[in-house]
Amino acid sequence: MARILLIKTGAAGDVVRTTSLLNVLEGRVTWVIDQRYRSLLPEGHPALARILSLEEAVATLPGESFDLTLSLEEDLACARLAGDVTTQRLIGVYASGSSMLYTAEVAGWFDMSLVSKLGREKANALKATNTHTFQYWLFQMVGLSFQAEPYCIYQSTTIQREEGLIGIETRSGNRWPNKYWTGYGELAARLQAQGYRCLVLSQKEHLRDYLDDVARCDYFVSGDTLAMHVALAYRIPSLAIFNCTSPAEIYDYGLLEKVESPLLQQYFYGKENTPEVVSSISVQEVLDRMHAHYSRFTKLQKV
Repeated sequence: MARILLIKTGAAGDVVRTTSLLNVLEGRVTWVIDQRYRSLLPEGHPALARILSLEEAVATLPGESFDLTLSLEEDLACARLAGDVTTQRLIGVYASGSSMLYTAEVAGWFDMSLVSKLGREKANALKATNTHTFQYWLFQMVGLSFQAEPYCIYQSTTIQREEGLIGIETRSGNRWPNKYWTGYGELAARLQAQGYRCLVLSQKEHLRDYLDDVARCDYFVSGDTLAMHVALAYRIPSLAIFNCTSPAEIYDYGLLEKVESPLLQQYFYGKENTPEVVSSISVQEVLDRMHAHYSRFTKLQKV
């Protein structure tokens, strides 16, 4: 059986959507991941042989050989690891001195990235006009066609979905501050006034406790975040707000309602906090879109 090395350490949401490959890779996968996100990966998956932190991988893998190395991280340490291991075939990012390069198979995706060989201006232009999902590009890298293969992540067998419970993730991380939306508090108050129960997610000591909170929800509202991907993995109908990142790159699995800011293109992947962007979508629009979308998945009506 083929031995496959997959280097994808973060971010957490990107790890989740990369797990769709576990459905199609023919072999036993050693996955190199950021230690913080290790518990996202499923236990006992037939394709997943080992899960290693980058530090563990650097210490042990150069003495091993692989049939395929799939290097997907825009990180110099990860790129150096990809070049240090013995492999029959390398697909993805690798190091050349202090520079990061990438193989032809992954050009469609990485030409739009921070390591693009085309330069920042061309990369940004390509990303702004891209209409394909991340999984489309991911599967293209290994010569396959994406056929809506699901995410493969940890999921508790004991957590039950609670009818009418609306999960809300108000946080969005620091990298893209315009992912935030100012309306979450008012949205929760109005939903509760309409008879819904709301679960506003909070930080947990253990990542799997956070995942279990998502799993309880009957519907989910967030930005383009880890929670959105987890909800999709758990087949929870959801609404996501896109203020500055690409809605096209997110495959909806027939579950996701995408609400786009009217200022999306103007502030596409902008790294500065912009008050007019994070408040550019009204609470009423989100409520209306949520009610219409939720009604497709449940007969429960609260008005």
